[in-house]
Amino acid sequence: MTDPTVAANEAANEAPPAAADEAPGEPVVQAVQAVWCDYGGVLTSPLHGLFGQVAAAAGIPADEFLAAIRRVAAPYGGALIEPLELGRLTQREWGLRVTAELAPGWTPQLDLTRFGDHWYAGRTANTALFELLAQVRARGLRVGMLTNSIREWEPHRRALAPDVRPWPFEVTINSFEVALRKPDPEIFALAESTFGVPPAACLLIDDVAANCAAARARGWQVIEHADPSRTLRLVEQWTAAGHGPGIPAEE
Repeated sequence: MTDPTVAANEAANEAPPAAADEAPGEPVVQAVQAVWCDYGGVLTSPLHGLFGQVAAAAGIPADEFLAAIRRVAAPYGGALIEPLELGRLTQREWGLRVTAELAPGWTPQLDLTRFGDHWYAGRTANTALFELLAQVRARGLRVGMLTNSIREWEPHRRALAPDVRPWPFEVTINSFEVALRKPDPEIFALAESTFGVPPAACLLIDDVAANCAAARARGWQVIEHADPSRTLRLVEQWTAAGHGPGIPAEE
């Protein structure tokens, strides 16, 4: 999400490091056997600024909107929309609580119990990456989607997805279904066991720095998505070669 806690993206998603594929002296690495791709912001247009856009449409200052969202998340140990992504609140419950937190000072001009409608307004799919991942799966690699997702947003995702055949994803791990979300190491462990692939042979494509760091800490190979053309080039290069640079092979 989505995969997505976007305010965290905006705070943490610094400019990507120099492209690893261009660095000299690349170490030998273990071949990629499984590719796990995020959804929101990777397979879709960027998420930057979406909280602010929804706040503006609701007629609420962005700082007041985010503060209300954080107050709802706090009892669940979260900072943004974690209660939705972990399936602990329905979208309706969440919207009513955020609306109550905004009162009496602010009355949203949008129905926050339908937050996903506003979140997905104007979003577009990264069709080229969907198509490339379908090719990667056809080459015999395992391909899955690993996403911080919200149950009520699934119809939006299905409507947005391009008609790519064969479908790229063998498996989708949705955070709300497993009560785990990135960057929790346990969701990466679940992905490893789902395909029976060791960490060093897993490749994550994600746009959130914290998620990428957590995957690297487990020994995964990582493409930190920022520029779509660069991501396409790296996916093609790494999956064709069987590996990406920078992660030593397991002994």
